[in-house]
Amino acid sequence: MAFVTIHSLAKPGIRGQSPLFYGAVFFMTFILTNLFGGIGLLLVGMSLMTDGLKLASGNALREILAMWTNTRLRGLFSGFLVTGIVQSSAAVTVATIGFANSGMLTLDRAVWVIYGSNVGTTLTAWVVALVGFQLNIDALALPLIGVGALLRFSGARTRRSSYGQALVGFGLLFLGISFLKATFDNLGSDFTLPTLVGSGLGQMAIYMSIGFLLTTAMQSSTASTVITLSAAQGGLIPLDAAAAVVIGANLGSTTTALIAVAGATANAKRVAISHVLFNLITATVALLILKPMLGLVQWLGTTLDLIPSPAMTLAFFHTLFNVLGVLLMWPLSGKLVQVMERRFRSTLELEARPRHLDKSVLALPFIAADAIALEVMRVNHLTINAIRSSLRYRQEVPQNHDEHAVVRKLADAIASYSVELGSQELTPFLSETLANLIESTQQYLLVIDIVEDLAELSQSPREQFHPDVAVALDQYIDCILHHLDEQDLALPEHNTRGSASYDAVELYYRKLKDAILRSAARGELSMERVDRLLQYNNQAKRASRQTLKATQRLLLVRDALQPSLHADKGVESTLDDNTRPAETTNPTDKEAPAENALANEHDAVSEREVLTN
Repeated sequence: MAFVTIHSLAKPGIRGQSPLFYGAVFFMTFILTNLFGGIGLLLVGMSLMTDGLKLASGNALREILAMWTNTRLRGLFSGFLVTGIVQSSAAVTVATIGFANSGMLTLDRAVWVIYGSNVGTTLTAWVVALVGFQLNIDALALPLIGVGALLRFSGARTRRSSYGQALVGFGLLFLGISFLKATFDNLGSDFTLPTLVGSGLGQMAIYMSIGFLLTTAMQSSTASTVITLSAAQGGLIPLDAAAAVVIGANLGSTTTALIAVAGATANAKRVAISHVLFNLITATVALLILKPMLGLVQWLGTTLDLIPSPAMTLAFFHTLFNVLGVLLMWPLSGKLVQVMERRFRSTLELEARPRHLDKSVLALPFIAADAIALEVMRVNHLTINAIRSSLRYRQEVPQNHDEHAVVRKLADAIASYSVELGSQELTPFLSETLANLIESTQQYLLVIDIVEDLAELSQSPREQFHPDVAVALDQYIDCILHHLDEQDLALPEHNTRGSASYDAVELYYRKLKDAILRSAARGELSMERVDRLLQYNNQAKRASRQTLKATQRLLLVRDALQPSLHADKGVESTLDDNTRPAETTNPTDKEAPAENALANEHDAVSEREVLTN
């Protein structure tokens, strides 16, 4: 590529104008054209390269992040490796936030993936420094584009096509670097950037701000870093100023994470803020010790016999200060995770947080069993609310999936607490009580699964049914809602919560089924509609039956643990251990009533289960 200089343009002008004026105008136009063209090639090349590598890697990113992040070192290496594969820290950051958003990654695992990604993104700078500025790029770029295009168009919809796209991206990236290198070489030989206002740390902070703004504008820290390496290699800016710009570019990559968490879950926001804090702490420390770090980098470069060049020094510096950030965060990460977990609490997290499972009372098994019973009572109320919202054929009621997630999280917490309690030496009565509380919780979880089916079955708008079907459907729903009110332990007033209301559910179930079948026989309903209505009918009955079983089991356990709790339902027990029956004194005296009651409950429920799914 041929570039002209100001000296070659200093020739006699036209019509008396200064030759330098026309030369300067032509020169700046030429330079700006090459500069913008080079940046455009760089950005397009990076986009193609990243997309191609992501497609070629297939499900590797998901598998690595899901399976190889269970320790700090593994999370760090996974972030480094995946970023090296897809050549985009932004893509890895967004993917990590997405996995945190869906619950696949916990916060303490996700932050180390982010830290590793920050180190992994420095690999591009090494490729540029070792290849882009040391070899004949034109001779490398064009063959890459040619081979990549051949692979791209000869293997449509195959992995070969993705590799071809990545090669075209690499070729365009190197071609863009070639334009930038030539542009900055020419500028560096004729111009020197004016000294910025201020000196020392203040001046470096301004250069860092330039790097931050460049990355924010282009949404690519790698592109900003490559431009900076090209400018430093061409002599346009001093080495220390270029290093400050690289620090700013690294900090600017956090804007992608902040954009990605708009409207995301609390956990995703915590991951993004952790990413910002990591980069902010790293940038601050690197800026404060910029001169010593550059000296260390140059000494290490000489020791390792690396090619002495500004681009190589900056690539080394980029890696070194990100590794320094990881070392700084190693002792701080645990505290950071704890602080972040107390921030951005969502309604779901507040609801899903156990209110009664205090580990300090595990040493008092009766109190601990009471606590589990109180928590299962919360599961009872939330599960019944979920059934109510899923039944509504009569009006559009949005399904509250958060409620389902709360029940599942509470069930997990109850299970973990029960395991800890069960690891102790318990009386037979308490062992049976604990088993029944776990069984009741599992039955409520089964109801949540049924509820999700019900919600799907009732999504389609209600048609103009025959009056017999419409009346039977309304009566059936009203009957179930009445039954649920009797089973809801959070309501201040209730009936005996016996099986009478469920017997009515059975009766109206049969009435609705007969009405549907008669309407189908008259040709008033399509077979698809008949099938959906019958499934809805059956699933609603199943949810009612399972709720009755779970609630009766819970009531029997609760009343056996503490009869006075029945009068103060919904209120956490305040009795101390002295009010309990002594665990070591005649345990069989208190086991028999509870065991007989549970046995009677089993018999009563089994008699009512006359219909199957």
